[in-house]
Amino acid sequence: MRIWHPTRQTFVLLHRWTGLAIAFFLVVASLTGTLLAFEDELEVWLAPQLHVALPASGKATDAMLDPYTLRERVEQALGPKVRISQLMLRPEPGRTLAFTPDPAIDPATQRPYQLGYNQILVNPYTGAIQGVRDLNKISIRPENLMPFLFRIHHSMALPRIPGALLMGLVSVLWTIDCFVGAYLTWPRGRPFFTKWKPAWLVKWQAGFYRVNLDLHRALGLWCWLMLLLFAWSSVMFNLREQVFEPVMATVLPFDNSWRGQPALREPLAQMPMTWPQAHAAARKAMQQFASEHAMQIDAEERLSFDRRRGLFAYMVHSSLDLRPHVGNTGVLIDARTGELRGHWLPTGDVSGNTFSNWIGALHMGHVFGLPWRIFITFIGLFITVVSVTGVIVWWKKRRAKSTVRR
Repeated sequence: MRIWHPTRQTFVLLHRWTGLAIAFFLVVASLTGTLLAFEDELEVWLAPQLHVALPASGKATDAMLDPYTLRERVEQALGPKVRISQLMLRPEPGRTLAFTPDPAIDPATQRPYQLGYNQILVNPYTGAIQGVRDLNKISIRPENLMPFLFRIHHSMALPRIPGALLMGLVSVLWTIDCFVGAYLTWPRGRPFFTKWKPAWLVKWQAGFYRVNLDLHRALGLWCWLMLLLFAWSSVMFNLREQVFEPVMATVLPFDNSWRGQPALREPLAQMPMTWPQAHAAARKAMQQFASEHAMQIDAEERLSFDRRRGLFAYMVHSSLDLRPHVGNTGVLIDARTGELRGHWLPTGDVSGNTFSNWIGALHMGHVFGLPWRIFITFIGLFITVVSVTGVIVWWKKRRAKSTVRR
């Protein structure tokens, strides 16, 4: 039986057609990503009426409402169609708090009310609602622009499942193409590094075609590790269960207790505990969990009620967090018994979870402060250049072949 061995030309064709198939999506995702690296700052600049919160007296020293009072005021202001299933425990001075509405059940249809929005921006000093918005809305109005750019970046503004599948496929192809592209730069002669060196350089004095080709190849090599980071982390965001974890689980262990809790047969209509009781139970579970994992709790973030799974999710900022000012350490407790049902640790957990959290934080610019966000902005521009120069290389070769045929 004859075994087929791929030739170099096979990899050339694979690189060419894969690159052409994903070039448009990479350019769009890269350019939107350069803006999303500064999402918080741009949100405040574009829509200060939604994000800047001032005390009624205008004095910055005024106290904010306690979490229980704030939650009740928001729920009362929105009326019987909405339930607020979060306690926001760490308000930021001068900024609004973002609540996610939980639609109540319409007694006439036995279905959740259609609200027309999925985010509520609230003044933590007064409890006043400064605005609501639909994060899925396709709009370039200032207050909707950044959520719209995020949807384009994540899923080309398509519905959730088709968008995730599309960008997940693009990310898988991009990951494969990273290795194919690097292989095609490898020299076929010796000495290896002497022959490989020209692939890392751009002959600026040459003609347009040669400079374009050198830019495509050299930028791809200099940025190769970052290209692979963004490609594989994009697979994680879009196809975590289908592709990312099955591949990574061959070398790294994962703990899926946070995502793996099953849904109840029927969502809980009422909370089995009051908010103070749930808060106390969550604190107790977190303190015990922290002592077992030798971590320090710095601040509380929020407490959320998940009716579908019958759980409370309690988030804090801990010594194991990657982000300096946003906590992503969490425990899940049973809404009826208060027993621990799952956890999420940014670092210090099983290696698969830690690896996933690190590449996700690097992708989104959540670590190393402003210098890293500036760096990934340039990487986004470089990815755009690599994609565009690759298309130009194909177009030039195509025109040359057409001329020869004629």
